[in-house]
Amino acid sequence: MNKLLYIINVDWYFELHWVDRALYFQSRGYEIHVVMSVTENSIAAKLNKLGFFIHPLIINRTGMSIWNEFNTLRKLGAIVKEIEPNLIHSVTIKPNLYSTILCRFNKIPLISTYPGLGTLGVSKQLKYTLSRKVIFSMLRAFSSNQKNIAFFENDEDLSLFSKKKVISEDRLERVFGAGINLESFSFSPSKKEPPESLGIFFASRLLKNKGLTLLFDSVKELNEQGFKVNLKIAGIFDSDSPFAYTSEEIDEMAAYPFVDWLGKRSDIKNLISESDVVCLPTTYGEGVPRILIESCAVGRPIITTPLGGCKDICIDGFNGFLVDPNSSESISSALKKLALNYSLINEYGANGRELVESKFSNQSVFEQHKNKYEFMLTKSKA
Repeated sequence: MNKLLYIINVDWYFELHWVDRALYFQSRGYEIHVVMSVTENSIAAKLNKLGFFIHPLIINRTGMSIWNEFNTLRKLGAIVKEIEPNLIHSVTIKPNLYSTILCRFNKIPLISTYPGLGTLGVSKQLKYTLSRKVIFSMLRAFSSNQKNIAFFENDEDLSLFSKKKVISEDRLERVFGAGINLESFSFSPSKKEPPESLGIFFASRLLKNKGLTLLFDSVKELNEQGFKVNLKIAGIFDSDSPFAYTSEEIDEMAAYPFVDWLGKRSDIKNLISESDVVCLPTTYGEGVPRILIESCAVGRPIITTPLGGCKDICIDGFNGFLVDPNSSESISSALKKLALNYSLINEYGANGRELVESKFSNQSVFEQHKNKYEFMLTKSKA
């Protein structure tokens, strides 16, 4: 039995994006191990019940202490030696860097997923430009002459790695998000009659560069203009990020009568079905946001920006609208089009479902992963 080790930064991210994939490969005979920061014991317990082997390791996602990073790398190296995996799949920048170094010395085949470089990829601030140079240099040095493949969820990040010659171009591959279970997120047509108000849904990590403030300003403006627009907000506080909202800031928005603060929710499919449109006007270097894939699968139009992988899931004027980053006016314009022409909601919703079925289903994403896993394992035994 092949041992497959996932190395990922935090438990809730693995639960949200990677459990279905891990279960798929478990069903194909792989023994699944996961190294991650454990923030909720209930998540680790749930994953253990699924038959996964969980190896807790604190991974500081934003820290830059050389000593702490070396210490984490040392601990991870001990875990890898204990597991003796046949293949490692790492996810996000720090686990990818750690894994690239360890796989070089231990001669373990590696697949690394870059869901979106985010601030690291686009920021011109000195600390990020320096970090980018250091990380890219280390990836370049340790990935040479080893068996590894890098997956990217948006074209910009892949092009950046190619341009900077971080990893050989023949080992860079484009993927389309995490994949989605089309049965769990079944198509659900919207109401036939226009509602009294337009229901908007926002769900994401509560980071200021995800566009929530812009969306709130737009909804506030539309209500002041006489449009009846309601905004539901669901999300996870992420205190590790320098862009995190505080609970007080969210409470300030929730004090308005047209805002409904839902907190962390597990019934996302139902919340999408109850809404008319899903908005994620991000200014962040995204991969393909899962909430947008889920919304299209259910049959709701989406509003987002043309950044990162968002433009892969949103085709302007087909299944939603692409709006200008950092522009509440652009968001307002898109929302008005739906409020004034409710028939677009079902038209765009049906188009979105068609797009997900053709490109973003579990079947298509998992098949791509399976082929690469088998290729890497065969190559390592050659």
